Amino acid sequence: MEFTKAFEPIKIGPLTAKNRIEVSPAEPFLCTKEGLVTDEFVAFTAAMAKGGAGIVTVGDSPVTQAYADENHYVVNLADPFVVHGLFKVADAIHRYGALASIELNLRAEFLPADLSRDEVKGIINAFADSAERCKKAGFDMVMLHGGHGHTVSQFYSTFFNKRTDEYGADCMENRCRFACELIDAVRERIGSGMAIEWRMSGDELLGKPEGVGVDEAIEFAKYIQDKIDIIHISAGNMYDVRTINYIIQPTYMPRPTNLYLAEQFKRALHIPVTSVGSFNMELAEEALRAGKADVIAMIRPFIADPEHVNKAKSGRADEIRPCIRCNVCTGDDPHGCPKPLRCTVNPVSGRNPLFDKIEKAEKPKRVIIVGGGCAGMEAARRLSERGHKPVIIEKSAALGGSLIDAGANKIKGDVRAYAEWSVRMTQRDTNIEVRLNTEVTPELIKAEAPDALIIAVGSEQIIPRVEGVENKNVCLAVDVDKGAVSVGKRVVLVGAGLTGSETAILLAREGHEVTVIDMQPIEKLERETKPVGLAHRLAIEAGVVFEGEMKLVSITKSAVIAERNGAKTALACDSVVLSLGVRPRQQTIDALSGLVAETYIVGDCNNRAGNITSAVREGFYAAMNI
Repeated sequence: MEFTKAFEPIKIGPLTAKNRIEVSPAEPFLCTKEGLVTDEFVAFTAAMAKGGAGIVTVGDSPVTQAYADENHYVVNLADPFVVHGLFKVADAIHRYGALASIELNLRAEFLPADLSRDEVKGIINAFADSAERCKKAGFDMVMLHGGHGHTVSQFYSTFFNKRTDEYGADCMENRCRFACELIDAVRERIGSGMAIEWRMSGDELLGKPEGVGVDEAIEFAKYIQDKIDIIHISAGNMYDVRTINYIIQPTYMPRPTNLYLAEQFKRALHIPVTSVGSFNMELAEEALRAGKADVIAMIRPFIADPEHVNKAKSGRADEIRPCIRCNVCTGDDPHGCPKPLRCTVNPVSGRNPLFDKIEKAEKPKRVIIVGGGCAGMEAARRLSERGHKPVIIEKSAALGGSLIDAGANKIKGDVRAYAEWSVRMTQRDTNIEVRLNTEVTPELIKAEAPDALIIAVGSEQIIPRVEGVENKNVCLAVDVDKGAVSVGKRVVLVGAGLTGSETAILLAREGHEVTVIDMQPIEKLERETKPVGLAHRLAIEAGVVFEGEMKLVSITKSAVIAERNGAKTALACDSVVLSLGVRPRQQTIDALSGLVAETYIVGDCNNRAGNITSAVREGFYAAMNI
């Protein structure tokens, strides 16, 4: 695709952005606990400006000390001394010709009616103080967060705002009064030389009476549009789990999620409109050409590949490392126990500036990599980058390994795109030697005499030792995902982990009657990781039945025999699908270990429950350590 509209400059109030791609706000948790800027935070932010963004927005920044005290490791705008570090951030963004913006926010702790008039004025003043600090730090724009159910948005809501004074919700003027006074106070402090972007939910997606729908939201936007310079349209309410997936979309959601809302605002307003929600550069270009939005905001594609905008501009879009929307970067408990940002597919993001420049090896080495899967390919590409001579030896006829299997499910298109990218970039690197259809033996390694050895042989499926497991009605979940097998109408799937749940979603959506059994309580599995819990909810929505604390005993031609609390039960079915996890190829590992002094064991074969995140990380670290 030729990217033309995305790289048109756009006027935003008193400013001009060099292109129409904005870094949307996020929380990398790279500041100090007190909310002061670190070198890591500066480097992380600068990478996105260097990568070609027109606007770089620093994420969720508390405007009160009370909010900062419960939201650590993000920029604390309530502290006057934050200006010192923010000046470095703005300076780093400006180095690459981007506009520096920052999101001002206040999380909802009290309903509007719980606040005194002085407290309302205090909130407005806190936003104004924070905006003034951003101006002193050299920022070009401020983003006022008026969406996602936070404090500012609640004043417009007839459901949440039960005040009876002039800040109540009895008429349009009063519903908008708080927002208008807030914007006016901010404008007074920052002057006419800075731009104001208002962020809001185009639809809270809660329905009536709880939520503000798109028609009401547009009326609000019309009311304030002459006070702001650009409006940023998201969706959902952060305080209601039903809408979280529309705020931070997982891989199971369609792309681009919220463009239909931005399109409606674009038709109704005379100021620029920003759309956000699972865009990549191709979708951004299409939306901009169609006139559905004026600016496209994204953050996860920048985390996955900070250079993706530059790559698109220079005709190298096929080199862009895809985001798989796994949401590892958002953390598993971001406000209860925040951890520094990490990315599944890009091990550099969040580890800035440690690996911003990949150092060349002092002494190039010849490195044999046994296995051309996720970890092996990551190691090979990074070794090549450092000037080493990597050789991938793969026993099958193609690169990819279990990474190909991971993206085989129709609902895992993001992973499939990453798998294709990983194979493509590995094959394209002329410094990497690839040998396919080759079984590695100790004798081969001895004959090759490499300087270093990376064992990345992956894992194998766990097959239970129960009667009937070899029946023709039994298959593996991965084979179902790949379309290699067909199953009957009634399916019992054994294993309620992530892969099993995803396969269950696929089957249920195709019209099968699916029951999933697992030895653990289903509630425990849902609490373990965010993706598993989400997959379970989606599976249940699709009609899947989950049965916990059930042990597989045997399989017949027409049923699964399972045991719960000592009592056996027969679950009638036409097909049985197994998804009981994987285990390292220990025999191969044992045979190859000890042959080369410098040996690394990475990925699924590293005696841990592997996934793409750990495989990429371990392959990367091995390449950095050699």
